[in-house]
Amino acid sequence: MDIISQTQILVNSRILRTENEVQQFENAIANILNLNDVDHIKNLCLGFDDATEHDEVMFSLIHAIESYDKTFGPEVPLQKLADSINGMLPHARGWVETLHKRILNHDLSRRVYAEVISNCDTGIKDTVLQLINGIKAKNPKKFEASVSEFFSNIK
Repeated sequence: MDIISQTQILVNSRILRTENEVQQFENAIANILNLNDVDHIKNLCLGFDDATEHDEVMFSLIHAIESYDKTFGPEVPLQKLADSINGMLPHARGWVETLHKRILNHDLSRRVYAEVISNCDTGIKDTVLQLINGIKAKNPKKFEASVSEFFSNIK
């Protein structure tokens, strides 16, 4: 099993139209996680697609990415996620927003991510700041405080 073939399976099955695609998708996630390499977050991120027919299965991908925190702490996985965002746009914008909502709703992740984004190149930083502003605009009551804190920690 190699990362290239598992990533291709993930990408090819990400619309999740059939039970076979769901099974291939879930197996590819498990196989990638078993490699235990934080650099593979970028590969997992390629599995997101807003056209999927099974959102609940796509959440297993979110949980897989979040699981790297247990082994590597929050900073490195969040950096790998930030580095992967441009490869997820525009076809997975909704999932990128979902990932960022989860970050905004988690105190430690929000603080660490602000530090990570502060050190990113301008393109990534601008994309994330636009995404975060969009999240706040759609639901200011829920996200105003966390977004304000996030922005206050951006350097």
